[in-house]
Amino acid sequence: MKKIFTLIVMLAATLGIQAQDTWTIAGVKALLGTNWDPTDTSNDMTANGNVFTLTKQNVMLKAGDYEFKVCKNHAWDESYGAGEGNAKITVEEDAAYTVTFTFTYDTANNSNSELKAEATKTGDYVKPDTGDQTWTVAGVAELCGAAWDPAATDNDMTSEDGENYKWTKTNVPLNTDTPYEFKVVADHDWAEAYGSESGNYQIFVTAPGLYTVEITFNSNSHVIGVTTTKTGDYVFGEKTWTICGVDELCGVAWDPTATENDMIKTAEGEYTLVKKNVALQTMKEYEFKVAANHAWSESYGMDGGSANAVFMLDDDQEDGYYDVTFIFLTESKGLSAYAEPSNPASVSTLKATNSSNAAIYNLQGQRVKAGFRGIAIQNGRKMLVK
Repeated sequence: MKKIFTLIVMLAATLGIQAQDTWTIAGVKALLGTNWDPTDTSNDMTANGNVFTLTKQNVMLKAGDYEFKVCKNHAWDESYGAGEGNAKITVEEDAAYTVTFTFTYDTANNSNSELKAEATKTGDYVKPDTGDQTWTVAGVAELCGAAWDPAATDNDMTSEDGENYKWTKTNVPLNTDTPYEFKVVADHDWAEAYGSESGNYQIFVTAPGLYTVEITFNSNSHVIGVTTTKTGDYVFGEKTWTICGVDELCGVAWDPTATENDMIKTAEGEYTLVKKNVALQTMKEYEFKVAANHAWSESYGMDGGSANAVFMLDDDQEDGYYDVTFIFLTESKGLSAYAEPSNPASVSTLKATNSSNAAIYNLQGQRVKAGFRGIAIQNGRKMLVK
């Protein structure tokens, strides 16, 4: 009996060890040796109860910010940074550092988990030997010719000192109010790529025309610079606006090239699309955006921003088939949608109710409540609410 009990205890201990989660720090290559790689076991943390630590010695850092996260079991399924973004450590001078990461995991409330890092200077900065890296501009087709292709050798940057790189392209048609996005990529692979702190680097111009675009990049600091010089005039045609979203709403999932979802110009600065007989459920959110010229180079969602817009049936609407009307206002970038029953014969009472009580939106595409005063949109029509 004693042997059986001992075996049970040993088995329980073994299962407990096997159930222990692994937490790994993943972030920028300069900080961790690999670029945002949750599978890198050399960055696994050591557990002490619910506190996990990792210490990296002799890390060569230049003055600036370095981002990172902690991920569970070598995957991105569960990861933590700072709030909804990445955690960040800042160093004030070029030097060698010992960097200690600490993660306190709150099993009762994951949102209270805390990730932090401290850097202690231990010596002088020595430039890491990275070999002869190739740096390439990868971005939207309007800027780079090939869309988001890190292997496009035509967009390789040049350098005279192995540290400062430059890429120049002439006669590039650029338009106002359009973000032209790109990143700088190492060795024709997305494993190491740099943009802005918020994601892709964006180029804007103040007047439409032909431009010479010069992009500079420092391979040590990873600082990007952009200069645009207008060299001639260029007349852009009117843009095509296309609704892209979940397949239940659009028939095809997030496809800006789907011409069946192109909008129709119904007034100056106003575009509309009606999708008929769409099966919709109550209490379900349907996400969508509007994209220009069948590409993601220029797109708008919630409040004219980058987040997806969200559509739901009204509280008094039931599961069923609906005609969904999308409205986009080009000046304010307001994007909205509303639904009416597809079969008036069977739901005439409901439709009549919906017609008079349909959701009302302001010119920014935001739904407004009772008591709103000003220019508004209801059932696809502009009206003055007094």
